[in-house]
Formats: sequence, C-alpha cells, structure tokens
Amino acid sequence: MTEQETLQDILIAQKFLLSMYNQFGLECSNLPLRKLLIEQYTEISHNNFKIFEIMQNEGFYPVTPADIQQVNEAIRMHTQMHEDLTSKIE
Repeated sequence: MTEQETLQDILIAQKFLLSMYNQFGLECSNLPLRKLLIEQYTEISHNNFKIFEIMQNEGFYPVTPADIQQVNEAIRMHTQMHEDLTSKIE
C-alpha cells in the first residue's frame, strides 16, 4: 500500500467518524455524553485537517483556490442558513 493510499484510507475513516459523532451528538440527550461526543468530534475534525494538509503538501489532494468573490459568497450563504435556522429555534 502506498503512502497516498494509506492517507486516503485514514481520511475516509476520519470522515466516517466525523459523520457518526455528529449524528450521535445531535441525538444525545445526556449532557455529559453529548459534551464528550462534541469534544471527540472537534478532535477528529482537527486531525482530519492535519491529514488533508499532509496530503495537499505531498500533491495527493490537489485543490483549486477560490477567488475572494467565491469565498465571500460561501460565507454569505452559510451565514444566511445559520440565521434562518437560528430564527426558527428562537
């Protein structure tokens, strides 16, 4: 197995774990357990980004840089979604 294949497998596993911790955390009614799940999610998310950076630096995960207009549009869209969801909760 090559370094790239190994890193891809780890990245896929990390993404799966993130999905599971997210789902379990959202559905958990026990506050101490919910806090633990959120902490685990945060740690795995941090590790996931480290793996991504390694892969990107090695040329295993090429990305196309977004221009400032695309970044601002993404920020606007996600901010609006957050505001819409928050207003429905309150």
